[in-house]
Amino acid sequence: MRSAIKKSWKHGLNPKLYWTDSLESKYSKGANVRSAANQAFLRMLNHLYAGSVNPQYVGYDIKFVKKDFLSAKQLRAIVLATGNDAESLVDEVAPQNAPYQSVRQGFVKIYPSCADGSWAEIAPVNTSLRLYSRNPAIAQIKKRLSILGYKMSNTDEVFDGDLLNAITDIQWNLRIKPDGEISPKGKVWQFLSVPCQERVRQLQVDMEKMRWFPQYFEDRYIFVNLAMSYFILMDTSNPDYQRVMSFRTVNGRPSRKSPTMRDLIVKVILNPYWTVPPTIFSEDKVNDLKVLTKAQIREYFDSHHYEVWSGDWKRRIDPTSIDWMALSQGRINYDISIRQLPHLGNALGVVKFDLTNGFLIYLHDTNQRELFDVPMRQLSSGCMRLEKPFDLAEYLLEDTAWDRKTIESMVARPGEVLSKSTEIPVPKAKQTPVYTAYLTSMMSSDGVVRFVDDIYGQNASIKTYLSPLFVGEESSQYWDIN
Repeated sequence: MRSAIKKSWKHGLNPKLYWTDSLESKYSKGANVRSAANQAFLRMLNHLYAGSVNPQYVGYDIKFVKKDFLSAKQLRAIVLATGNDAESLVDEVAPQNAPYQSVRQGFVKIYPSCADGSWAEIAPVNTSLRLYSRNPAIAQIKKRLSILGYKMSNTDEVFDGDLLNAITDIQWNLRIKPDGEISPKGKVWQFLSVPCQERVRQLQVDMEKMRWFPQYFEDRYIFVNLAMSYFILMDTSNPDYQRVMSFRTVNGRPSRKSPTMRDLIVKVILNPYWTVPPTIFSEDKVNDLKVLTKAQIREYFDSHHYEVWSGDWKRRIDPTSIDWMALSQGRINYDISIRQLPHLGNALGVVKFDLTNGFLIYLHDTNQRELFDVPMRQLSSGCMRLEKPFDLAEYLLEDTAWDRKTIESMVARPGEVLSKSTEIPVPKAKQTPVYTAYLTSMMSSDGVVRFVDDIYGQNASIKTYLSPLFVGEESSQYWDIN
């Protein structure tokens, strides 16, 4: 147990919180510490399995409650399965889901560079560095990027193609338009100036987030990384044919965060109506309408194909009959909703994927497809827009009458405004779990550890509760990595 606890740094835990100096002193003197060691080991396993931070304390966008630890029966079964070996038990109790393992692999890759000093501070430059530049700092930058896993064929002082590719990738992750340049006070330089220990902490926080999720994901699942704005579908249900689908997403802006949650896709809707959510209704639409004349209000609704309906959806209301200014000032309260008719310009595009949550979050197409080509994609009001919605619809409805050709034949054409949607239940066998998490760091399949800025402020909130678990809080102290 002592050895296993001392290696718990590999999961971002602080070994001295469990195997304390006092316990080590008693152990080294030959005292009987089995009871204390058992308690310390179980506490460490609990933090490893379920996390030490209550997700409900972090923010309104976290839709998880703290997991219970394994039952005594479950724990006994794992102990037997691992042959009573403490280190094997730790690895088995840790989350096995792929996002956790990706972050953990990044942590194990980066941490030794903190401990051995190879993550050295880069000497400042006073001129911009670009392709073919020569500068002593470039050799240091190449060594740093090699630590992160970027391919560098050499570590000389010349800004070459390998470095250009890495800087372009980093700029995408920094949500800025790539120009392949490192300027002395620019965002790339700020990225390169982050200390190793701070990157270690970032990875530790992201591992903690994934402990809130189920230990194992299903054979078929969707994972959306809200911080990096990408979608991945994994299907290993057929051992002879593993399927992977991945593409970009647009997620919630910081003021309207997409939630961290688990849900289930149960329905595909072609040509969906868009019912304006309460927040957008009160903060956006009413503010737009309150300053318009009646003629302008009519034009606004006609040009966007909007309708106003009573709250019970039984009566359509003339939008020019509503005092939008009074509504914005709270002098009048109408029980009304605005919805947009199905067409290519609909805010949801022409495909929507219904989930089961009660807070109006779902996946959908978009009428702003150009946004998938920009690096800053935290732009929505909370829902997740998909770059390739037809690919997902085809997957969910395969082995039904709704093949790709049929799906595409049903959606609105340019200039066409429809009066109804088509709702297609997803067959129960293909109702796919959806996991969404705000991971600001992870090691990708190409072996590169990538980092993005925490514009949601989620990491800072978690650190408030997690800080005692961090490595090297009091000094430049690093754990034995051997």
